Amino acid sequence: MSNLLIVPVLIPILLGVFTYLKDKRIYTIAIATLSISLITTIVLAYSSIKKPIILSLGGYSAPYGIQLYGDLMSLLFVIVSIVVVIVVLYFQYINQLKDLTVPFILFILAGVNGSFLTADIFNLFVMFEVMLLSSFILIVVGKKKYQFKASITYVVLNLIGSWVFLIGIGILYRVYGTLNFAHLGMRMQEAGFVPEHAVIVLLFVVVFSLKSALLVFIWLPRSYSVLSYEIGAVFAALLTKVGVYAMIRTTTVIFVPYQSMLSSIILYMATATVIIGMLGVIKYKEIKLMFCYQIILSIGIIYYGISTFSQKGIDGAVMYTLNDMLVKSCLFLLAGLIVKRFGLINMKYKQGLFYHAKATAIIVLFFVFAIGGMPFTGGFPGKLLILQAGMDAHPLGYAIVMVIGTFVGMFAMMRMFITLFFGEEDGSCVQLTDAQRHALNKPYSKKLTVIGVVLVITCMISIFAAPLQQHLSAIHYDRYIENVMMGG
Repeated sequence: MSNLLIVPVLIPILLGVFTYLKDKRIYTIAIATLSISLITTIVLAYSSIKKPIILSLGGYSAPYGIQLYGDLMSLLFVIVSIVVVIVVLYFQYINQLKDLTVPFILFILAGVNGSFLTADIFNLFVMFEVMLLSSFILIVVGKKKYQFKASITYVVLNLIGSWVFLIGIGILYRVYGTLNFAHLGMRMQEAGFVPEHAVIVLLFVVVFSLKSALLVFIWLPRSYSVLSYEIGAVFAALLTKVGVYAMIRTTTVIFVPYQSMLSSIILYMATATVIIGMLGVIKYKEIKLMFCYQIILSIGIIYYGISTFSQKGIDGAVMYTLNDMLVKSCLFLLAGLIVKRFGLINMKYKQGLFYHAKATAIIVLFFVFAIGGMPFTGGFPGKLLILQAGMDAHPLGYAIVMVIGTFVGMFAMMRMFITLFFGEEDGSCVQLTDAQRHALNKPYSKKLTVIGVVLVITCMISIFAAPLQQHLSAIHYDRYIENVMMGG
């Protein structure tokens, strides 16, 4: 069973190489193979409920070898990541796109899954670089001038993050003599809080904050807004969430003696990020930019839960992040779907589309409620746990900021929804012929059905919130060291 843990990382790499060399039926092959990987990961996740799954590559045990570690949290992240990529590839298949984006989407997935499963900090760095290189190529696909301009900010800031990451790894190894998560955690807990070593911890906080757009956010709206809707869905769902996962894993396993210090720092950064997100969603009416600031707003709320360093707060952050990955990806896909179906020039103007697309309007409305974390949506249980944990650990004022941020984000989306579907038609739609509309109807229905399926999946998070939280709470992050060092 443990050998299967390499599947979510290995299959996207092999698929990426294969699809780069052979462009016929690439979507069919990629979707079918990723579906097998998805089923395998679901089986692994179910098995990990009883006992974490550990794979020592080459047979070398910790702390000397390279380990992959799959507990319920990491495997749930992998499952959602694969689902997102399958949906995006299906959309591209329906669009009959023939370009070089597929291999690099798969390489991003390999880097993302590797980040979720790796058990040492150097390989986490390697996986981050796999994502960075692949994402840079996807940003500049199309060779437009504005894409190159957007890529400069993205690459420069992420390269700075990579340098800081590498410096932190070097210092960490120099001080503690190991890079394995569990071994580092054991040695740090033995040493206790050392003021001189706090700088090392802060280096990693800076890196993971940059990767997840916590406070340092400028690269996100500039780069995401120039992407196609399908590629934007991949970026919105996966890239920032790897930073979130890395922060959770390192602060609950390695940097445990520094949690008291980190709690205040992350709390202040999370609050500032929520405020920035609120200002962004209010200011911008252009759909991609609004979605970008919705991502930033959600990141702030997630980190508010992490800042509590309580079981309830971490569980809430994980559950909310899983929902957010699905919701944000579907919002980008829905926007692209509407633009293509109705030939819109710009989605920020009044369109009056409700009578032409009632099913689409209903699905969009559900996702608007999901962003707000309303009851019966996938975001509700996670956000509720985050707020409960936050009020227990921090002054009430911070929780009030989070609640205001939630309603401001939902208000901005509701404003967009009402304008788009109930506003008067103002000529922003390109007038399509009956033949063109008929040709678009079938693929439109297929895509809308797939998004409806994803919507049901997000609702399952709410329906099964109690058992999900129960199993997440049973992970016991403090046993990570014992599981890895003793082989489970």
